[in-house]
Amino acid sequence: MKRGRVVIIPDEGQIIKDEFEQDVLDDEYHVKAYQKFSDENNLGFKFREDESHRAGFTMAELGHFNYKTEDDIGVLAFYLPSKVTDRQLEYFESHMLDFEEYTTIGAYIFRRVDDAVYTDEIYGLEAIRSQMVKRNMKDEEKGHVR
Repeated sequence: MKRGRVVIIPDEGQIIKDEFEQDVLDDEYHVKAYQKFSDENNLGFKFREDESHRAGFTMAELGHFNYKTEDDIGVLAFYLPSKVTDRQLEYFESHMLDFEEYTTIGAYIFRRVDDAVYTDEIYGLEAIRSQMVKRNMKDEEKGHVR
């Protein structure tokens, strides 16, 4: 029986594939899907069974928007990269109705300041959408002269 799912929307500047999706069965760990993504794209990671949280952060650090679900308890956890691409934002917005089916919705936000890495947590689809839009605008604002 299906336990949950892992979805990764790669940074299209690095990986051309639109999306990676894999169901997680009852006797499996979410990290198995992250490992498969790493192997298919020659990223070189070797995650342990207990590292699905770290694997989600690692993918976000590389620029790949991703999330995992625990369907039996209604949990949806996003991992947001510091910059969100147009494709990643479009995917998020086009799946909002699917995301609303979950009762507990949160996101881990990855950000880098100088050489330090920080993570924050936010909750609720609107707060997450706001962060996605804000992170998508980062590149566009750099080109504007004010």
